[in-house]
Amino acid sequence: MSQNQKMLKIMSFVSVIATLGMAWWSSVAIGFANSSPALLLALCSVIPCVLDLFLGVWGIGAANRPARAYATPYVGLTLLTLVLNAVAVVVYVLLNGFVWPAIINLVIVAVYYYFSRAVRIEALN
Repeated sequence: MSQNQKMLKIMSFVSVIATLGMAWWSSVAIGFANSSPALLLALCSVIPCVLDLFLGVWGIGAANRPARAYATPYVGLTLLTLVLNAVAVVVYVLLNGFVWPAIINLVIVAVYYYFSRAVRIEALN
């Protein structure tokens, strides 16, 4: 197992753990959402949360078998998740929400994306 595969596996576990925290935070946000902007903020954390969980589980498998890392849906989903997390941060900043959990989630996904690309490049060579 290469260094990139090990880091992808670690980042996958971190992503799953961060998703659990983000899911709790999202459920609290939905529980207290009493206006349209508050509901938009809650949805901007729920959708990336679901994708992060899916990627975390898929990344563990991709770290074990790098051939899974160059599947077209995996590559597209990692990029989509990165973009949606960036959009969530922008929406939180524009609507004056509590932005730190979204920023932390974006950083985790960005590092995950970097190592998933590295494992993919290793698998293609």
